[in-house]
This record gives sequence, structure tokens and C-alpha cells, in this order.
Amino acid sequence: MEKTNIYIGELIKEVMVEKQVTKAELSRRLQVKPQSVDYMLTRKSIDTDTLYNVSKALDYDFAMLYSISEEQINCDKNEEAYKLSTAKILIELELKPEEIIKLNLKKKIAELLG
Repeated sequence: MEKTNIYIGELIKEVMVEKQVTKAELSRRLQVKPQSVDYMLTRKSIDTDTLYNVSKALDYDFAMLYSISEEQINCDKNEEAYKLSTAKILIELELKPEEIIKLNLKKKIAELLG
């Protein structure tokens, strides 16, 4: 198994700078002692639970950095677009009875359902 060149402590520091989050603030968000954040920032790797919690605390998906799939795109690649599929958008409108009559919606709905 080949080793990764990702130094997660350094990457977390970079995201903290980018998002202007101090060590004290990250400590508060993670509900850990500041010393724990200091230690984490010196690590080459951290456990997945910690990685998940840091990702949530900084609103940055660090797990994507470890993706082996070429179709997945890391959050730090601004040049490339995410692959999108079709989306279904539902809109709910509240109409008054006179608006329904005016738009002749009862008949159109009946035709669609019939």
C-alpha cells in the first residue's frame, strides 16, 4: 500500500487561515482543549472521527482530499466544475379561488390527472 503525501495538520491550518478561524475558535467548535487543536495541527494523519468533526467545524470536506475516484473533485479545485445531474424543483403556490378560476387550473389539473 502506498503512502499518501497529504499532511492533514498543515492542510487544516491552511483552511483555518482561509476561513479566518483561530485555534481558540476551532477548539470551541470542536469542544476540545486548545492543546488538542495544537497537537492535531502537528499531525500528518488523524483518525476519521476527528477528520469528520474538523470538516464540520470548518465547513470543508477534508475527506475529499483522500478520494481515489477521478470523478470526484476536491473542494479546493475552483477551476473545475462539479458533475451535475438533473434536478427536480417543486414549487408550492397558494392561490385564492378567484385566481384558480382565472387561470382555469381546475380543468388543466383534471386533464393532467385524467
